Amino acid sequence: MVLAVCSLVALPVAPLAAIGLATVEFITFFDNAVVAAGNTLGIGPRLYRFNKLRFLLHAVLIALLIPAYAGVGQGLGVPAFSTTLFQAFIGALTVGVALFGYLAGYRPLKRIVPVNYYGCLRYAQSVTASGRRDDYEYSDEELAAKGFPPFASILTVLIGLVLSVWTGLASGFWVPAMVTGLMMLAGRFPPNAVGALATSALEVLFSTGLVFSLLVATNSWPL
Repeated sequence: MVLAVCSLVALPVAPLAAIGLATVEFITFFDNAVVAAGNTLGIGPRLYRFNKLRFLLHAVLIALLIPAYAGVGQGLGVPAFSTTLFQAFIGALTVGVALFGYLAGYRPLKRIVPVNYYGCLRYAQSVTASGRRDDYEYSDEELAAKGFPPFASILTVLIGLVLSVWTGLASGFWVPAMVTGLMMLAGRFPPNAVGALATSALEVLFSTGLVFSLLVATNSWPL
């Protein structure tokens, strides 16, 4: 939530980038809040709806990182980023990825099931042996279900990497490219507590790096 508010400092200079980045940071806060509240809410329709909303927001609104990357490049003076054609392309790309996320990432999501996520109760696409809950009776269909990758998130990060490398080559500012490159390692950690902690650490570093980059690029950094 703090990072979402910090993103809005750049609102007067780069409104689309600030709103896009703040929205994604708020979604991250909502995601973590739902997972943290899982044990308190318990298995049931209310937590199920919160988790379905979590999947929907991630699938559709993660695309708002694209104008954030573009805003950093524009603020740093990359010539092409300020053209009307490029800005129209970024807008179309954002809408396209959001639509793709809904159709390929959320619509196929027929059912999610409660799982134990390192002591927290959340709903997921599939359940592993270590994630099974003793207080929930899984059907054979639920046990056989397989999850699918977060396509929109992967596509958005790849687009962000291209834009941030372009920005780095043109301006010499490499923070967005570095944190984005590190973020691409998140899915490669082992599925255990250490891997989950490392992924969370990378997510914090990624978000902090993008917010810092936007504030620096728009001369909104308070220090």
